Amino acid sequence: MNEKIEKIKEIVEKELAFCSAHNFDHVMRVYNLALHLAENEKVDLDVIKAATLLHDIGGKKEVDDPTGKTDHAIESAKMAEPILNNLGYSKEKIKHIQDCIISHRYRTENKPQTKEAKIVFDADKLETVGAIGIARAFVWVGRNNANIYKKANIDEYAKENLGGKINGRIQDKTKHSPQINWETKDKHILNYLYTEKAKQVAKDRMIFSENFFKRLENEINGKM
Repeated sequence: MNEKIEKIKEIVEKELAFCSAHNFDHVMRVYNLALHLAENEKVDLDVIKAATLLHDIGGKKEVDDPTGKTDHAIESAKMAEPILNNLGYSKEKIKHIQDCIISHRYRTENKPQTKEAKIVFDADKLETVGAIGIARAFVWVGRNNANIYKKANIDEYAKENLGGKINGRIQDKTKHSPQINWETKDKHILNYLYTEKAKQVAKDRMIFSENFFKRLENEINGKM
């Protein structure tokens, strides 16, 4: 199985060279976080390993779609099937891995159903808070010509740019900012995480994020 995992890593690393916020380094952080969350749990590690490695492999297709209709989770699951099939994974295991990939996304109606899928989801969400979450947010800003700082009335913003709901997909990325992302998504992350381990990690990281955005707002407003 280790040979299969190493082969998947090789394939994924070649595909994820389009954005440093969703590159192979991100994938490996999610992979290692997922293994930590899975410790002492009765789960299929083969499924978790493959799903975390492949969860963003379709990301470029979403980025390259100006309509905003492409869902990288769906695309990643599609791309994963022939890779896993060629490596000899069973049909049952491939289906489980695909389900984990499809349900890893926050802004979607596809919710994780199995323990493995919940671990994959939680590991990926932990990458959105704390120091690494902030670093990735500003990489996203640069790539999408968004705002370093922008506050907004959240209810009005959701209607205007999130399809009418707080957890909706961003429609015009240039109107977004890390501050808005914090207010609409990341500060509420504890309500969405499934595992107790992930919640404990998130609580610590969220303190850092909250303090950062308060400091950023003060500096933007000229407060010393």
